[in-house]
Amino acid sequence: MGTEKDKRDRIKEEILEAYFLFRSPLPGDGYVAQHRSTEELQDELVNMYPFSKEELAEYMIDHEYKPLTETDGSVKWAIWRFITA
Repeated sequence: MGTEKDKRDRIKEEILEAYFLFRSPLPGDGYVAQHRSTEELQDELVNMYPFSKEELAEYMIDHEYKPLTETDGSVKWAIWRFITA
């Protein structure tokens, strides 16, 4: 049987996989820019799990998401979301 840490890790992974199901680190046909800061990701996911900024940043790097600088100078993760018509 898994430990409490194993259970938490599985819960976090499942939530992030669901959130990123229709998101990609690269643009493509049918994808629109939906860049987010780590804090914005935290805000969007807080109702599901209280992710730390470190957990989210690790996930992003591990899944090949890259930081980018917006025109206003802020740094966000390059996220592309698939939009269906």
